[in-house]
Amino acid sequence: MITDLDRIDVFPWTENFATGIDTIDQQHQQLVKLLNELACTLADDNHLEIKRVFDELAAYANHHFETEEAIWDEVFPKDDPWLVSHHGSHDHFLPAVVQMQERDKHKPMAVVIEDVVKFLIRWLAFHIVAEDMRMAMAVKAYRQGKSLDEAKIYSEEQMEGFATVLVDAVLNMYDSLSSRTMELMRERVQRKKVERQLRDLNAELESQSITDQLTGLYNRRYFDQILDRELKRCQRETRPLTLMMMDIDYFKLLNDHYGHVKGDEALQQISECLQWHCHRPGDFCFRIGGEEFAFVIENPECETGLVYADTIRQAIEGLNIPHAKSAISECVTVSIGVVSRVPAQGDSTDSLLREADSFLYRAKSSGRNRVAF
Repeated sequence: MITDLDRIDVFPWTENFATGIDTIDQQHQQLVKLLNELACTLADDNHLEIKRVFDELAAYANHHFETEEAIWDEVFPKDDPWLVSHHGSHDHFLPAVVQMQERDKHKPMAVVIEDVVKFLIRWLAFHIVAEDMRMAMAVKAYRQGKSLDEAKIYSEEQMEGFATVLVDAVLNMYDSLSSRTMELMRERVQRKKVERQLRDLNAELESQSITDQLTGLYNRRYFDQILDRELKRCQRETRPLTLMMMDIDYFKLLNDHYGHVKGDEALQQISECLQWHCHRPGDFCFRIGGEEFAFVIENPECETGLVYADTIRQAIEGLNIPHAKSAISECVTVSIGVVSRVPAQGDSTDSLLREADSFLYRAKSSGRNRVAF
């Protein structure tokens, strides 16, 4: 479907094409309109629509030729050279188009019609300016009282400048196309701006869909995707995979004593610390619940999982976030359970999670603020 936004008139009508005979000028404008419509159908590459517009154009051209010749026949004798030449031009118009279609029938239809459109533009522009105007001027002069010979001489004198008229017409067409091209360029720039904004918005929405809004860490939904992906990859490549589950010790008591605002601030401080430590391409850190966090890490050696986990534990303790109600420290601490090994083919995300959770429970039950590996 061609819209006004996409439409460009390949043959802009200008007053330079006016012959001064209203009926003829109105029909010329309709021919130009159909020609522009035919050109626009090429963008959709709809064969049925192209054929419909082309058939309408051909039928209207025949109707126009009959109307135009009836006007000329009122003034010119049947054997007048001007009239004979003009009839010949009309008679050869559609056969020339059919011949062009037949010659190029092996080509795609859109290519054939494009060639036809180019031919029609050249033919119609020249025919109006060089032939119809000459006939129209003679007819008007004859109707004003001149003899036919005088009318033809008058027309010839007036048509001595037809090249200038044709140049003016072409320049006006160029101006119209240039203006429309500039409009399209501005529209294209605006459209690209909107597309860029949409891409940014989509990226933001995608980020929000996998990100915990309070902490900025990845969320539980993305954790499930990453764990499944990394498990399968490490199974396939027989590479070690580290899964760490972490809880903030006595977090409910922190919330009850300091309030939820302070609790949220503690979560944000801890998350910033985790993001700083999880900066390598293969490190993923998630908030999967209120005070629960998870890590998916690829390590070349399994033992580094334990070192990594204890580094994080010490870093969080080093934040010195006050926790007066903790049973083990005056500041916030964490407990971490770690599974770090080459996953077996029978391992699943559920089995790894159960295993990591069991080590997290061991860390808690043996005193908290420690790593169970």
